[in-house]
Amino acid sequence: MGDILEKNIKSWTSWLEFEKRVSKNTVISYKSDLISFLRFLKEYENQKVSFESLKFIDEKTIVGWFYYRIKKNISQRSNARALSSIKNFFEYLKKQNSIKSSKILAIKSPKFQESLPRPLSFKQVEKIFFNFTKDGNNWIRRRNQSIFLLMWGYGLRISEVLNIKLKNIKYTEFILVKSKGKKDRSLPILPELKQYIFKMLNEVPFCIKDEDYIFLGKRGKKLNPVIIQRELSRIRREQLLPENTTPHSLRHTFATQLLDNKVDLRSIQELLGHKSLSTTQKYTAVDVSKIRETIDNFHPRSKK
Repeated sequence: MGDILEKNIKSWTSWLEFEKRVSKNTVISYKSDLISFLRFLKEYENQKVSFESLKFIDEKTIVGWFYYRIKKNISQRSNARALSSIKNFFEYLKKQNSIKSSKILAIKSPKFQESLPRPLSFKQVEKIFFNFTKDGNNWIRRRNQSIFLLMWGYGLRISEVLNIKLKNIKYTEFILVKSKGKKDRSLPILPELKQYIFKMLNEVPFCIKDEDYIFLGKRGKKLNPVIIQRELSRIRREQLLPENTTPHSLRHTFATQLLDNKVDLRSIQELLGHKSLSTTQKYTAVDVSKIRETIDNFHPRSKK
């Protein structure tokens, strides 16, 4: 990669972080997508990628890149995000008058179907829970199981669980949840689960104060979500669970269970912390086979 190109990438990431106020994780993702694309270009063109060579990128090159990524089982959603990253870089170059224009800016993102993970069965949920006990340390075992119960039993996002501080759970029969978009919500917590969490806290080899996070790693710092995701991946492989067994599928399972038990959408919306009801409706989409079965069994015109 040439010096001019590297200089432009550096100035672009600085612009994203300090002027556009994009989060550090998003900047890292954008840069990773761009570097991936440039590596592909080097292999595709069989020559060193320079700043000048960027001017000759066209739709054919992007299609080749998508085909390359699809062969590696990278989803259309990821391809759409990656293209957005690349276009952002080129828009920046244009804004800085480093290039006059680029054909890449006119390329549309690939279409993809919006999908949600299928809910897990109760047997599958049991397998996950009882396999979260592999670690020999009592407090880590209790930690993992508590996190699982909050994701499955309360529909919390993994980020919401790991953002719980001692003061959010200690003083009332409710748990204060910090949601996306900074919209807080309070959920009643079962005494048994609260007691289980505090057993974990009594065994943690670190001092936890009101302002501290309750779910910690082995070194006493806030637990990284990757640890739970990795543990869930291990269980999925060992127990031959569906590929979509993720923290998000536990949340979706919670929403589906509520819907199956005739809980109204407004209540589900509040429990999940959705801003709009339309998001909840997508989350709790009923299987077409269930709709057909309901009509066959209960419609007044159906044949019995």
